[in-house]
Amino acid sequence: MWDDVQQALKEKRYELVLSGQEVNQLIEKAEGQLDPAVYDLVQLNLLKITNTPLTNLSKDLARLVNLTNLVLQNNRLDGLPGTLGDLEKLKFLDVSSNRLTCLPPSLSHHITLTTLNVTGNQLTELPSFQKCVSLSVLDVRHNQLSEFPDVCYSSLSFLSEVRVANNLVQQVPVAVVDLPALKLLDVAHNNIKIVPGELSDTPKLKELNLKGNPLSDRRFKKLVESERCLPRQVLDYIRQHCPRSSGQEGKGKKGKGKKNKSREEEEVDVLCKELQVLGWGEREGVPSVLVRTAVKEVRPYLVCCVIHHLDLRNDLFKRFISIQTKLHDGICEKRMVATVATHDLSKVHAPLYYTAHAPKEMHIHPLGRGKEISAWELYGSLQHEAEAQRKQQKRNVAGLHRFLHMLEPWEHWPCLEDGQGKVISLPPITNSDYTKITQDTTSVLLEVTSSSSLNKAKEIADTLLLAVLQNGLSSKTTERGEAAVVVQQVRVEDENGGLRVLYPSHTDLAFQQERVHVVMPVK
Repeated sequence: MWDDVQQALKEKRYELVLSGQEVNQLIEKAEGQLDPAVYDLVQLNLLKITNTPLTNLSKDLARLVNLTNLVLQNNRLDGLPGTLGDLEKLKFLDVSSNRLTCLPPSLSHHITLTTLNVTGNQLTELPSFQKCVSLSVLDVRHNQLSEFPDVCYSSLSFLSEVRVANNLVQQVPVAVVDLPALKLLDVAHNNIKIVPGELSDTPKLKELNLKGNPLSDRRFKKLVESERCLPRQVLDYIRQHCPRSSGQEGKGKKGKGKKNKSREEEEVDVLCKELQVLGWGEREGVPSVLVRTAVKEVRPYLVCCVIHHLDLRNDLFKRFISIQTKLHDGICEKRMVATVATHDLSKVHAPLYYTAHAPKEMHIHPLGRGKEISAWELYGSLQHEAEAQRKQQKRNVAGLHRFLHMLEPWEHWPCLEDGQGKVISLPPITNSDYTKITQDTTSVLLEVTSSSSLNKAKEIADTLLLAVLQNGLSSKTTERGEAAVVVQQVRVEDENGGLRVLYPSHTDLAFQQERVHVVMPVK
């Protein structure tokens, strides 16, 4: 057994890094493979092997069930085991600068993967990433790809960066516009001659790199090659001068035989999903929330709504949880800006009170823990676990322990109580086990709290509702058979019964660019 591996087994390490001359000699002696004992390190979160003569990995890689980060940069890998897709917790995969000619098809079903870096290989094709719903960064630069990656799906609601530079791609598909979170698209140094005008409609696109392509529009080519060119100028030019494929009669699926459509008929064609909003009081069992004065100086902003007809069976439950995790890490800025909580509506007792208490006076049954304890006891327990993590792992703590510092400035801690006096939420730390959602949950109370602004809380709620719709987490459909999500308004009131927030209102849910039709209740 290699010394580094033996030491990692003995100390039950969570990380293993293999690099250097000694490791290279060991791998060469093992004919390009790893010590089989590496695959016994089932507790590993990170496995990093760089700058070695490693040529292949064993299918036993699937035994590393806790692996979240796999970094295999600058080796000699000519293939990856099909069992790579069995690593259900894997979030970060970097196999850049190897000799890969293909990726295992099992990667196409990986719902937890957030970052994939395969730059600097010999790939001629990629698997579809349609089901990789957590993917946020895809880097496939410096390969031999002739087609754009199969990522143009609205269900990829977190995909913000796609890097395809230095390949052989001939066109950017119009369907890129369906990516709701895409901010950066790098297709420099390919074989692209024409850019579709629809590209300028991509909702969040801020940076587009087209340098080094044989663009047929010489004026456009001169613009993109200029060192003074700004991203906004590129998108403006595309919007004003590049042809739109949907506007060419008789060409493409949308154009055939559809020359004389009315505006209403054209609008029906592009509506692929629907978000139906029920007014507060239209359906029984939906509580209002009363805000106490005590919480206004701590965490004053709250929006709530109810999502009906959810389908969380099987893998869809994991997908729903993954959406919340991505929101917390992204738009919520590690919970510093806002926190999302979800509750099984059938377990919630009305009315609800958003208030604040001294931590020693507040009791909660924390999610996933055995019994009800005071908030102060929970804080102490998490602090103790954090210290243990630091000593054992010798790195930053993970999980709920990362957010404890946010409570420290407050003498009173915010919470959401139900009509029976039970605390069902302690933002930004945890929910209550009493109201936890399961695969059988069909109606969810969504709660977003913020210390920064009401508009930010609404934006986050909007984003979650859009993700629910785009990821197919509803059993509801429209009369035309299209996907639909039903959301019911929740009133947030002050202590005198005055309205603070009614969400979602007619000014929320601005999803036109994502091709979502919002049906609001009549005023």
